Amino acid sequence: MNQSKTDCMKYKSFNETFKFCSFALAFGLIYPNRKNVCLRSTLFSFVLLFNCGTLFWFMWYTVKCLWELDIYNSTRNITVGVIILLFVFKTYYVNFKTDMFAFLLEQITKDLLKGNNMDADYQEIYDYYIKEGMFGQKCYVWIPLILSSIFPTYAGVSMIYGSLTSDDFKKVMLHEMDLKYLEDKQYDFPYFELVFAYYFLGIYSMVPNFAGFDGSFCIATSHLRMKIKLMTHSVQKAFTDSKDILELRAKLKTCVKDHQEALEFYDLIQRLYGGWLFAVFLLTSFLISCNLYQIYLTGIDPRYTLFAATGVFHMYMPCYFASCLIELGEQSCTDVYCAKWESWADPTATKFLIFIMARAQKRLLLHGMGIVFFNMESFVSLMQTSYSFFTLITSK
Repeated sequence: MNQSKTDCMKYKSFNETFKFCSFALAFGLIYPNRKNVCLRSTLFSFVLLFNCGTLFWFMWYTVKCLWELDIYNSTRNITVGVIILLFVFKTYYVNFKTDMFAFLLEQITKDLLKGNNMDADYQEIYDYYIKEGMFGQKCYVWIPLILSSIFPTYAGVSMIYGSLTSDDFKKVMLHEMDLKYLEDKQYDFPYFELVFAYYFLGIYSMVPNFAGFDGSFCIATSHLRMKIKLMTHSVQKAFTDSKDILELRAKLKTCVKDHQEALEFYDLIQRLYGGWLFAVFLLTSFLISCNLYQIYLTGIDPRYTLFAATGVFHMYMPCYFASCLIELGEQSCTDVYCAKWESWADPTATKFLIFIMARAQKRLLLHGMGIVFFNMESFVSLMQTSYSFFTLITSK
């Protein structure tokens, strides 16, 4: 009976609405289930243990390149290291924030289910912002998939082409580096094939982590925009649909409470995603600049060109959604002012409007640890920072 009722509902829970994000969170061991934090941390330790060989080779070769002042190979390794570091950091960070993340998803579910009892004009607002969240979800499915597929695809295509044009073709590893204790036989059978498969599994094990948590940021900010838009729409309808002063005042009180809930949700987003936003800004700038350096040394290499472009897009998405939030927050003040308050001439109702408008004057800025604020200006700043680091490492 309950299942049938759920199937008939237009708006469902977070897990059923944003299925890709929910699945990626679960598969990436970061879905915020309060009951299995220790289990998820233990399983992630086994994931790291499985990839300890790759991590050992990677760290050993990076230290070797830095010691020998081999900037070319050092930057190649840093490019990959940024992704690995962000993956490990994010997993422990999200598990540490499990309670906060779980509460955020519960709030989204609660608000989505409320939409089933709302009028058609409210549901139009729901539909628009759910689509916005789904757009962000899809983008963060494709971004890590493309990032993860660049080097395997390049290596596979290169070897297939080589095998078709020559009997003695060159084997291409996913990420070229010296393998400690295997230097003289890493391209021999079966070592090459085993290492290739080992790298391949490690690369794609990171995809759900990025698709899940990064996508949830787009969903959360879109949901906050929806809450604010619903509030301003309720204010406008209160002045047009109310039959008397008492009903108007009661509706405006509800609008004030809705606005307060939206601001509390904004604070929740900031507390949850603040550390991640800072890490993304810092590490992505290194990733982009190191890829630019590879392009500078080797010319237009499809691997590093696409890697840099995907890294730029990875940074662009949170900046875009944060900018949309800022824009809507500023627009909310105008929307409230445009309500037909003058037709009632009620001082109490006007005070409610003034209260909402005064609070709406504060911009809904999202920042990384209070150091970098996310908007389109910060995106341009990241490009400038990356270019500055690029000019630094290319200067002689």
